[in-house]
Amino acid sequence: MNETLGRGYARIDAIRAARGEPLTAMPEPTGPPPDRYNSVYVTLFVAGTAFLLPFNSFIMAVDYFQHHYPNTTIMFDMSTVYITSACVAVVINNLMLDLFTYNTRITFGILLSLATMLFVAICNIGWDGFSTNVSYTINLVAIGVVAFGCTVQQASYYGFTGCLPPRYTQAVMAGESAAGFWVSIDRIITKYGFRQPRRSTFMFFVFSILILLGHSMLHHVMMRHPLVQYYLRLTNESRHRRRIQLHLNPNEDATLMESESGDGAFGVLKLQSPALSNTGTVDGENTFSFANPLYSPTATIPVTSAPLASPPPSVSEASPALRTPRPSYKVEDVVVESPERPASWRSLKRGVLARWAVARAIYPYMVSIGLVYFTTLSLYPGIASEVPSCRLGSWMPIILMSAFNSFDFIGKIAAAWPYEWSRSQLLMASGLRLLLVPLMLLCAAPRHSPHIVGDMYPILFSVVLGFTNGLFGSVPMILAPSRVGREHREIAGNMMTLSYNGGLLSGSLVSYLLLSMLGPPAGAPCRTYPTPPLPTLPPLTTSAPNVTYILSALH
Repeated sequence: MNETLGRGYARIDAIRAARGEPLTAMPEPTGPPPDRYNSVYVTLFVAGTAFLLPFNSFIMAVDYFQHHYPNTTIMFDMSTVYITSACVAVVINNLMLDLFTYNTRITFGILLSLATMLFVAICNIGWDGFSTNVSYTINLVAIGVVAFGCTVQQASYYGFTGCLPPRYTQAVMAGESAAGFWVSIDRIITKYGFRQPRRSTFMFFVFSILILLGHSMLHHVMMRHPLVQYYLRLTNESRHRRRIQLHLNPNEDATLMESESGDGAFGVLKLQSPALSNTGTVDGENTFSFANPLYSPTATIPVTSAPLASPPPSVSEASPALRTPRPSYKVEDVVVESPERPASWRSLKRGVLARWAVARAIYPYMVSIGLVYFTTLSLYPGIASEVPSCRLGSWMPIILMSAFNSFDFIGKIAAAWPYEWSRSQLLMASGLRLLLVPLMLLCAAPRHSPHIVGDMYPILFSVVLGFTNGLFGSVPMILAPSRVGREHREIAGNMMTLSYNGGLLSGSLVSYLLLSMLGPPAGAPCRTYPTPPLPTLPPLTTSAPNVTYILSALH
């Protein structure tokens, strides 16, 4: 009962604020509960690792896939399928914001990714009973399904952390880089520990699956944390007040208005007590004053007011000069709540307009993050997997990807540095990263004789690509939600994820154009030198030291 009254008075205050009336005295809100032991931060860090872990697991098994499917574009195809499916998932997730809760969407994504990873590890890698073409198709379908589940998690987590302080968004993005860092270390260990490619890849996927299981348990514990509940409650109340304001008209005495769909969710009803006319009788027309035609005196409305006393006879019989105005009693600020109705075309239109308004407020951040990931996906993982090395052989793509992932992780940690990046600085930095595209391309083109020769140059470019990806891919995502109101932060997080995936998709498509510039597949551009023949030595005699033999050997 007290909780219901509290909600009612909170809504009354929102109505009065819209009308410009003074608010009732309310106790000062307490601060957020502490995040003891940084448990929420750590869980969101693990979440960022978990929803990108499946994609990174497929990419870091580059040596296995290139060995299993030689002379194919397997790395380019997996990247494109993943990004295309991710873009579809972002659009669907934006449309389903009001139908499913954070927890439902995230749990669905976890189960979908986990089931797909188990199938690939057991049936397609461990058992390996399919033909090459069927196995190739299974991998592409699997990575498409994984992309859908992981992107639903990603978009939901960014919308979720938009309701929390900014450091928790940074935790998710640092976890994304940790996913790449973890799989890089995992792949190096499994490749070195298990010489057989299929066995090492199977163990590599098993370790990734164990992390997904741990993330599933941590997530459900985190959603019950008092800090999370506190900020979710603030967000819900902010949305509630916003919904009330959409139904208010501050210029009218009546504060209940019909919404565009015709159903008011909340309102204020004023009831006037019977007023006496000049003749001393009760004026029936003024018995009730309903400012909104939506309600009628016959409607069933839960209103509590003092009983209306009948006019005393002395007043009615007195002369008009002795009559005093009858006190008028009115019931104000009665909250009337109607049941929710299914979303209509008008509500969908309002949702689209709200997203358009948010996009106009944060478009520099959307452009910046789109450019960052466009550059990254143009080179990684496709072009990076094509850089040859005579010295490192099949280890070269693993080293390049490990360098990228490690410094991407460092860059996302550096994004937490308290520096206020301006919009122009972010856009300029994102544009300068485009210079890395021709530099990395020259390390692999043409295949038979790259223009930039040497192992250190592509490794250096991968380091720069990774660090700038981590830094300038995180800062816009952290700053954008703070540029809109609390009730729109989930929309801002999802719009940033949409731009992020748009950059990924366009970059992955451009990578095919860059691949065509490399030329047809050829052998490794390594110079081979003829092995000099061993010197012919005279036979060694045991009777005495053969000085000639020793001198010829030294020569």
